[in-house]
Amino acid sequence: MNQIFSQFCLILILIITGTTFSGACQAGQKVNQSLPVNATGMVYVEIPRGLVKIQGWNKQEVMIQGELDDTTKQLVFKTKNNKTLIKINTQGQQHWGDSSELNIFMPQQLQLRFKGIDTSFSITNLNNHIQGKSISGDLEVKKSHGKIKLSVVSGDVTLIESSGFTKIESVSGTVNFSGDYEQAFLKSMSGDITANIAGTDKLTIKNISGDTQISGLVKSKAELKLSSVSGDILYKVIGELNAECKVVSQFGGDIINQLSDDLPIDGSLHKKTLSFISGDGSGELSMNTINGSISIEKVTNE
Repeated sequence: MNQIFSQFCLILILIITGTTFSGACQAGQKVNQSLPVNATGMVYVEIPRGLVKIQGWNKQEVMIQGELDDTTKQLVFKTKNNKTLIKINTQGQQHWGDSSELNIFMPQQLQLRFKGIDTSFSITNLNNHIQGKSISGDLEVKKSHGKIKLSVVSGDVTLIESSGFTKIESVSGTVNFSGDYEQAFLKSMSGDITANIAGTDKLTIKNISGDTQISGLVKSKAELKLSSVSGDILYKVIGELNAECKVVSQFGGDIINQLSDDLPIDGSLHKKTLSFISGDGSGELSMNTINGSISIEKVTNE
């Protein structure tokens, strides 16, 4: 009777608390664990430093493999209801030895939230919301679809071969962007932005103290707005551009137009303006800079 009661209590505890793997870990310990998860929900990943690769797959489970940080105190890996948590707790603020190198596999349709301090994340093949940030690591997302929000203080951001809605912010790193998006917002405060605009319906780029380079043709009915402070803007046009273009440069910047015979008009306060329609004018392209130059370059062979 006591044995039956003990088994019943154990089952009840597992139902209430969810499935959990956690505990103290040895320095540099290797990990290979998996948990079954619901078909809907979210995965939270919090790794203070290291390299983390997250990949979507078609299994209804989350798996973590790799080697833990030498300063790891505890690995928390648990799931309850629609939430799964992967978290490394370290020994105070110590940062010595090797950092984590982890591979995480999760169902493609689940949402992902992640964050790190000195952590780089590489994410592929997810089909739902992705939101994450790192202080001094690189972020890369590719072959993913949904709402994608990425931010980094001192690192590079790469978003390619993806689609949906996106917002990217970087303080002192580069941004590399391409894909098919209904709406996209890119911002950098002290880094360069490189973007292929061909697949985006509505795009806003803001850059402070960095250069911006775009390529690709403007889609029909697309709305593209680029602005820069103390940085140059370069548009490399390949093929026939169909857009209504408005270009403004203030306080010392030049406007160079190799696409048409239209010339900029000088105005007050060191302002130059160039407006023209290219092709059928089905898209809208606006480029503005303060204390920087804007160049529209026709590329014949690339």
